Amino acid sequence: MEQKGKSAVKDLLENNIFSISAYLKLLNGILNSFQARIIGEVSEVKISAPGHVYFSLKDKKDGSVLSCVIWNYDYKMCGINLEVGMEIRANGFPDVYPPTGRLSFKAKTIQLAGEGEIKKEYEKLKKKLEDEGLFDEQRKKEIPILPKKIGIITSKGGAVINDFLNNIGRYGFQIQFIDSRVEGLEAVKDIINSIKTFKKKDIDVLLIMRGGGSLESFLAFNNEILIREAVDLPFPLITAIGHDKDVPLLCLLADKSVSTPSIAASFINESWQKLESDLDNKKSKIFNFFESMLSSTGNKINNLFFTIKSKIEKVINNFKIIEYKIREVIPNLIEGEITKIREKINNTERVIKYNDPQRNLRLGYCIAKKDDKIIKSIEDVKVEEDIELMISNGLIKSKIKKIYERKKS
Repeated sequence: MEQKGKSAVKDLLENNIFSISAYLKLLNGILNSFQARIIGEVSEVKISAPGHVYFSLKDKKDGSVLSCVIWNYDYKMCGINLEVGMEIRANGFPDVYPPTGRLSFKAKTIQLAGEGEIKKEYEKLKKKLEDEGLFDEQRKKEIPILPKKIGIITSKGGAVINDFLNNIGRYGFQIQFIDSRVEGLEAVKDIINSIKTFKKKDIDVLLIMRGGGSLESFLAFNNEILIREAVDLPFPLITAIGHDKDVPLLCLLADKSVSTPSIAASFINESWQKLESDLDNKKSKIFNFFESMLSSTGNKINNLFFTIKSKIEKVINNFKIIEYKIREVIPNLIEGEITKIREKINNTERVIKYNDPQRNLRLGYCIAKKDDKIIKSIEDVKVEEDIELMISNGLIKSKIKKIYERKKS
């Protein structure tokens, strides 16, 4: 296919006559496919009024020079200030500028090439941001307890997302994922756009993750524009960016920073695992409490059973005693009492019989009455008054002729 393409271009060039404009357009179309990374020493820097940067790169070995340009937005994204003498790497493609016919290299990204220079710029930016208080602990947000809505920014092509998903617990997490480049300066735009997208979403916490790598591969996470974009997040930021001794500046800004995606997953799981453990402990305590209550209640029921049994046995024994008394003792007592009553009745009967007025009348006594009232004293009657004398077989009416008082002896 590549050979056919070259052949077609060759035929196009040989069989046509082009205007300068058309030729440059065709040429730039071809040159744009020659994207490359180049390295050289900055030999000249000019910044235009709109902020575009024109610079030259020189080859240290033979002094070859290539004119370069980087547009204002791309330059700011790179986070470095070009100075003559710097050794840098530029990623872009060649282009001919039609008004002048000048060939230049259109850079999309530029970065320091030497590790010493990278560290120097790292320390410089770190101090600047530290002085602004961006890394202060008091400005960091608390990670919410029991986070549920998780935002993730990382590359879908690496092992990072799989490591995280394999270690995250099954607690009903709602995970939103944005695929982004996370390697070198080329990743800055992707990560910034992803952060801007998540700012509009409803999430509890945002994770930015990538695997380990060289200091150069972490350039995106030491980028000032990216860090400032992450400063005002409405939710906590967790970074899981593998690093050794030079901590990426984004990690210093983050509300929580860990070294690997699996550790990030464990950290997210932590409060849920504690809740699960607490629930298990409480469940165990509740079961133990009810078991203890059942055991205690069982003992109380057993004790109550034996108490009731003892009382029932006592009642039964008392009943048996009462039954015995009813059958043996009480009848004898009743019989004795009846005998006593019978004797009393007989005695009373004898007394009544002995004192019966009719008996006395039959013996020759009489009862004197006046106006149906028994005469008990001589004061009850007067001479010439009529009285009645009751005898055993009749009544005698009489008149008092004389009254004699019996003298007391």
